[in-house]
Amino acid sequence: MRMTEPSETQLPLFDPRAYERALQAVSFLRRWFEPTIEGLENIPLDTGGLIVTNHGHFGMDLPVLLSLVLDGTGRPVRALGDRLVFAAPFFRDWAHLMGAVEGEPEIATQLLEDDQLVLVYPGGAKEALSRPHEAYRLQWEGSRGFVRTALRAQKPIIPIAGLGNEELYVQVVSKDRVRESSVGRFISKLLGDKYVFPLYMGLGPIPFPSDLHYLVGEPIELQHGPEAAEDEELVAEIHQQVTEATQNLIDRGLRARSGADADADADADAGAGTDADADADADAGTGTASARVVV
Repeated sequence: MRMTEPSETQLPLFDPRAYERALQAVSFLRRWFEPTIEGLENIPLDTGGLIVTNHGHFGMDLPVLLSLVLDGTGRPVRALGDRLVFAAPFFRDWAHLMGAVEGEPEIATQLLEDDQLVLVYPGGAKEALSRPHEAYRLQWEGSRGFVRTALRAQKPIIPIAGLGNEELYVQVVSKDRVRESSVGRFISKLLGDKYVFPLYMGLGPIPFPSDLHYLVGEPIELQHGPEAAEDEELVAEIHQQVTEATQNLIDRGLRARSGADADADADADAGAGTDADADADADAGTGTASARVVV
């Protein structure tokens, strides 16, 4: 399939049992990352909702998040994928088994109107391949389509913060350097500049066993009708609200994680102090015994 061919506009068949089997097939990821999630009560159980979240390395943690939501709510989530994922038959078929569809507004709107949960990464490839110093900083500036989709479908937007998903790999060669290479220029010409990947290192090709944690925020209810999707000023206002809500969730999670790390270090130091005190007491006891011998 050439990248210039029309995107799919029809919903692929969705098999809930196949979806569960596909997630089960990658259940080793949950054993590897030992993920946790809080705030599942903010995900609606009987209506549609548009989930927005920050993009980790290659979206590798997506099956983990999908399985956590399925286990916690019993609901599948239809993720919106980049057109590149659907360009090759093998990846397209696997994506469909996982419930993913190409990120076309018409398809997303249809799913939401059908009261399904839909997940989108507004930051796209740009956020997934960002520089190390940009980790956990949302890059949603030019992405407002998800707001228009939620308005047209009249469904809430549910922010989720993903922690640990930007630590699966270490970037060793920047995108800028790769772009200057012959391979980078070829990829840029064939697929577009946004598909020029930095080079990453993990445990070989295996991601580091990062502790994944997700925070589900309160749904952002939209107070305007579907006609508001054509109001650029209002769309920009809602976009800012959602972006700030998601970034605040991420920052809250990072602070909590830093606090937990500090507590763990303090406990370790206290433990080391206790051991040192015990050693000192033992030494003191030995010294006392020696003194008695001398006397």
